[in-house]
Amino acid sequence: MGVAMKSESQPKAAVSVSAMCRLLKMSRSQFYWHVKRGTFHAPLKLPNGRPYFTAAMAEDNQRARESGVTVSGEYVIFYERQPTSTKIEIKKVRNDLMALIEGLKALGLGAVTKDQVESAMATCFPEGTTGHDDNVVLKRVFRHLKSSGVG
Repeated sequence: MGVAMKSESQPKAAVSVSAMCRLLKMSRSQFYWHVKRGTFHAPLKLPNGRPYFTAAMAEDNQRARESGVTVSGEYVIFYERQPTSTKIEIKKVRNDLMALIEGLKALGLGAVTKDQVESAMATCFPEGTTGHDDNVVLKRVFRHLKSSGVG
């Protein structure tokens, strides 16, 4: 006597609006905007009023998202979200650069500019500073700027 395991490829019989939005990788507001315009199927209602989609409706909605052809047969172009990691990396680079400038000022290079530091970074670390200790970065950039006559 074995226990029947539900495979992940087999869709559920009923899918909630939240799950549908996760499958389509869009917010609820954007999803309902597309439902209003006929891009996706409108949800059915359970007796208690909760909206849901059948497995067939969910598949149709996913197919519309992937192909760019609505459930009514018209063409649609979806907005693709940009990865958020680039924003975080840019903020980290800015914070690292400001910390480096503060460190250089503490070492006596009070008149150093952002452009000078960026140029020194490009010269000293052409492949980036990933994997280098902050103190090593500060030391090399300081020596480069001093040898260049800055400060």
